[in-house]
Amino acid sequence: MCCKSGTVTMVGVFVRVPKACRTLAVPFRRSWSTRDKPMPPLLTKVDVSKAARVQLRPIEMSDAQRIFEIWSDHEVMRFYDIAPLNSIDDARLLVSAMVKELAEGMSVRWAIVSKCSMRFIGSCGFRFDSRFYSASISFELERHSWRQGLMREALNAAITHAYDHWHINRIQAVTSLDNHASIGLLRSLGFVEEGVMRQWGYWKDAFHDVHLFSRIRADQRAMQTSPPA
Repeated sequence: MCCKSGTVTMVGVFVRVPKACRTLAVPFRRSWSTRDKPMPPLLTKVDVSKAARVQLRPIEMSDAQRIFEIWSDHEVMRFYDIAPLNSIDDARLLVSAMVKELAEGMSVRWAIVSKCSMRFIGSCGFRFDSRFYSASISFELERHSWRQGLMREALNAAITHAYDHWHINRIQAVTSLDNHASIGLLRSLGFVEEGVMRQWGYWKDAFHDVHLFSRIRADQRAMQTSPPA
């Protein structure tokens, strides 16, 4: 995740990076067992509120250029567990992996599109562990769109969709300890901090402690039934 107040990217990138692209990771970390079973066919059309300023659609190969522009930005990638992309070819390989995993029911990645400009401004998504009815969430946003509440709108729609349409009980997220913007975002979305996992991962030549956050289906029901403040 990035450190500035409007930044909303995640450590723990969950797409399986193709071998040709793995020099980007130092090293690449995969959180899930290869024994994971795929989810049932995924309904990926996400409804967002009329008031929302963004819309979500599945990532497509035509998004590779925008993925490259965003994922090559060192500030956006500051807290990611892979290095910034070096070329458009790297972005194509990454998007190809995202599309493949969606087809396999292992993960879903949405393009976040501004309704005003119809511009791709970031992405978000889940990687599933169907054995435990859980998913890991990850997200990032271009710098020009920070500090506007856009990622909160996108994640609120994505999380609501996950609980409404999939057999998900738990959604979890990990953040770097210094990524105060994303920590605040997760708390505002009803995630509960469960603690610090010491030296949880190794990337960019160092071990890293991370915060672990979660939101469970019971939290979702409580938020939907609570009267407005």
